[in-house]
Amino acid sequence: MKNVKLILILSFSHFLLFSCEKKGEVRLVESKGQPAELLVVAPPRMIHGEYGDSLNSVVDCDAPGLGSTERIFRTMIIGTKGYEKVYKLIHSQLHIEIDPTQQEPVMGVAHDVYARPQMQVLVKGSSEETIVQFLSANRERIQRLFLDFQLDRYAQFLQKKYSKKVSKALASLGYDIRVPSDIGSTKSGKDFLWGSSNRGGDKDINFVFYTYPWNGENICDTALFVSKRDSVMKENIPGSRPDQWMVTSRGETKQPVLWPVFRNIAGKQQYEVRGLWEMKNGFMGGPFVSLVSIDSVERRVVVTEGFVFSPNSAKRDLLRSVEAGLRTLRKK
Repeated sequence: MKNVKLILILSFSHFLLFSCEKKGEVRLVESKGQPAELLVVAPPRMIHGEYGDSLNSVVDCDAPGLGSTERIFRTMIIGTKGYEKVYKLIHSQLHIEIDPTQQEPVMGVAHDVYARPQMQVLVKGSSEETIVQFLSANRERIQRLFLDFQLDRYAQFLQKKYSKKVSKALASLGYDIRVPSDIGSTKSGKDFLWGSSNRGGDKDINFVFYTYPWNGENICDTALFVSKRDSVMKENIPGSRPDQWMVTSRGETKQPVLWPVFRNIAGKQQYEVRGLWEMKNGFMGGPFVSLVSIDSVERRVVVTEGFVFSPNSAKRDLLRSVEAGLRTLRKK
């Protein structure tokens, strides 16, 4: 396939709405929808049958790094009929458009068209086959666009309602953060902070912060990440017995179960590591996500992490609620 052009596709009416809103003539309402919800608006032939299966493989697949089978989004696929009356305020939208005159597939991104915060992605191609090829080739890219937007949206909500206790405790380490208000219990250590909801048995969400000296090593070294993480957790998050502490889970090959990537998050380059944790010599476990960055002034590696213990219920939204908070970390 030829290189895909990325362009911003906005109708004149959308542009007018943006212009008026900036002048204060139009006030956008708050966007609607549940966490992780994604609305897909597509032509009828793209909803069912072979083309529908291809579309579902992009927007309705399993979320990585949870240790259980959960969909990456709460996906709702509809035709264009009734969209503007019922669905136009949904926060995350993917629009599919067939245009026989389109020489190459294009993708456009628009924000805050009908509500705020809101993101619409338009994929436009000359045929169903072209659209399917585009979606397959850009699957991770499209998913990441929506995941980043949804996490940033949640992070905006956390600016209004967050754990004051965690924020106050982290201030003693020279940082500030906004994590869910449910995280009301904290434990401090040397260059370390652990915050937990302490729900006792299920739907427990946790936040971890720690730093260590940076000597120029590559923070994307997976072995180094696991070594440092396991060392910190052993010292600071023990189990109920002396032989129990948190460790990074290993698979059948004895290698850590991780999904790492180095990318731009919240305006800076960070090493994002999704993985599974467990309690050594115990039965507890669950998913975690870590963000690793460098404080070049202090020459320290800074790690924030969210992890979940929820053996009897879904984990996706719980983990993302803490993950959104990780994006709000600021140095005081």
